[in-house]
Amino acid sequence: MKAKHKIGELLVNLNIISQKDLDLALEEQKRTGERLGTVLLKMNLLQEDDLERLLSQQLNVPSINLENYVPNFQLFEILPEKIIKKYLVLPISVKGKTLTVATANPRDLNLIDDLAYVTGHRIAPVVTSISSLKSKIQEIFEKPVQWQDALRIEEQGDLEIFTPENGIMEEDLEKVFKQAEETMVVKLVNAIILDAINKEGTHIHFEPKEDSFEIYIRVNGKLRLLVKPPQNLQQNVLNRLKILSSIDIINRLIPHEGYFRAKSSGKFYDIDVATMPSLHGERIVLTFQQPFSKEDLKIEKLGFVPDMLSSFKDLLQKPRGLILVTGQTDSGKSSTIYAALNYLKNPDKAIFTYERTIKNKLSGINQGQPNEKAGYSYEKGLKALTRQDMDVLMVGEMLTKDAVVTSLLTSLSKTLVLGRFLSNSTIGALSMVLDMDVPPFMLYSGLTAILGQRLGRRLCQECISDYEPPQELAEEIRALTGKPHPRLFRSTGCMACGHTGYINRIGIFELIIPSMELRDAVFARASLNELKEVAGKIGYRTLRQDGLIKAAEGLTSFEELVRVI
Repeated sequence: MKAKHKIGELLVNLNIISQKDLDLALEEQKRTGERLGTVLLKMNLLQEDDLERLLSQQLNVPSINLENYVPNFQLFEILPEKIIKKYLVLPISVKGKTLTVATANPRDLNLIDDLAYVTGHRIAPVVTSISSLKSKIQEIFEKPVQWQDALRIEEQGDLEIFTPENGIMEEDLEKVFKQAEETMVVKLVNAIILDAINKEGTHIHFEPKEDSFEIYIRVNGKLRLLVKPPQNLQQNVLNRLKILSSIDIINRLIPHEGYFRAKSSGKFYDIDVATMPSLHGERIVLTFQQPFSKEDLKIEKLGFVPDMLSSFKDLLQKPRGLILVTGQTDSGKSSTIYAALNYLKNPDKAIFTYERTIKNKLSGINQGQPNEKAGYSYEKGLKALTRQDMDVLMVGEMLTKDAVVTSLLTSLSKTLVLGRFLSNSTIGALSMVLDMDVPPFMLYSGLTAILGQRLGRRLCQECISDYEPPQELAEEIRALTGKPHPRLFRSTGCMACGHTGYINRIGIFELIIPSMELRDAVFARASLNELKEVAGKIGYRTLRQDGLIKAAEGLTSFEELVRVI
C-alpha cells in the first residue's frame, strides 16, 4: 500500500493529476482492490506511458513500452507460455546467461528467483504496467484460429444440421445455392458452429468490414474474435447461413429472422439466425439456445439461494396467476422458465409452451409455435390456447398488448402462466406493461410474482483466492450474511479457465411478490418512481444483495457483479 501512495504522491508532485483526482482514485481502489495505477488508467486520469515512466522512477528500474513489442519466439523456448501467463511476464532479450524480462513487479524477489530457477538464467527486470502486460500476452497467445485450421472439422467432432422446410428453388437462384454449397464454405460454417458448441458459446457474430470479414464468438458473456476468413468467402458464407435457416437470400436490404437445428455429440441445439443490413454487407448473428436434452435444466442448479429457491417453488405450486420472468437479453430467462417447467412436469397436469420459435424440446410437455405464412399469428395462437384447458402455460414473448392481455386473462381462470418479458428493471417491467395500455385491474388481479435476473460469470475454483473487502462493503455483506469477517474472492486465471478467471455462469435474482400496497399502486397507474418506492417497503432481496451473497461465497467476483447489474 505504501508503494501505491508513493506513486500517487509522484503524480501530484509532477502535476499529472490533482490531489482531488488522487483521492477519488484511492476511494475507487479501496472499493475494487485493484492497483492504484490500474484504477487511474480506467478513470482516464493517466496514460500508459506516464505510468511506466513513474514506475521506473519510483522503483529505480528501467521501463519498457510494450506497444511496439515484437515477440521473439526463440525466447519462449527459454520462458515458456505457461510460465509467462502464470507470472504475467514477457521475455525481452537474452545476452549470454542474462534474460531481460518485463514485469509489473520488478522488486518481487520471489518472482525473480522463480524465473531464474525455471530458465537457468540471471533475470534482469524492466518495468511496465500490468494492463500492458495482460493485453500483450493475450494478443500473443490468444490469437484467433486461422481460417484454414478451422476447416479441420475431422478433429473437432461430428455435426449434423436439420433445416426447416425450404421453399421451391427458382431457376435464377441455382447459382447462388451452388456457390453456398461449395465444400470449403460448408466446412468453414460447420467448423465455426462446432467451435462455438465446444466452447459453450452463446452467440456467433459474422461481421463484414471495409477490408475484412470477421467472425466473433461470445463465451461467458465476453465477445472474442474467432476467425478472419478471406473476404472473398464472405457472401457465400452468409448465403450458406441464410439457406440453412430458410431466409430469403436475395433481399439483403431488410432484416430477416430464421433458425435451424444442429446435433453434435448426441446433443441437439436450436440456433436462431438474425440478419441486419450494414454499410459493408449483411451482418448475421447466430444465437445458441440450451441443448434440448434437459438433464441440467433444474431450478436447483440455476443459482438460487436457499430461501429464494423455496419461495419460488412455492409460487410454482399455485393453481393460477402470472409469474413474470424478466431481464435483459441473454440473462437466462428461458432457462429459468424451462427449469420451472421440468419441476412442474407431471402426468396429472396439462402443460403447454408457446413461443415464436420453440427454443428447447421437452418430453412430456405440449409445445407449439405460430406459422405466419399460413396466417397463424402469434397473438392468434395465444387466444386459441385459452380454450385448451391448461394447468400451466409458458408464454415465450410478451411484447404486445394483445399478448399481455391474453396471458393475464388466462392466469385469472385456472392456469399458472409463466411469461418471459424483456426489461432492464424488475419493477420497471410493471411500468412497461402499464404503458402498453393494459387495463390496470387485470395486472392487479393476475400478477403473482416478478422474477428479475441477470447472468454473471462463475469464478474458477482452481485459481481462486480471497481478500478483505473495503470496510463499507464488508459491513454491507455482514448485514446480509451474518458473517463476522466477510471475505471477497477473485481468480487469477489458470489453464483450467483459459486464464480468464471464470468458468460458466450463475444466475443473480430478485423475486418480488406484490404486496397489497404495490397492487394498489399498479391499479392507480403509479409512476415508476412511485412503484419503486412502494416495492422497496416489501423488503425483497435486490439483485445487488443477491449477488453480494454469491460473491461472499466465492461463486462470483464483486467486479463481475458490478458489471452485470
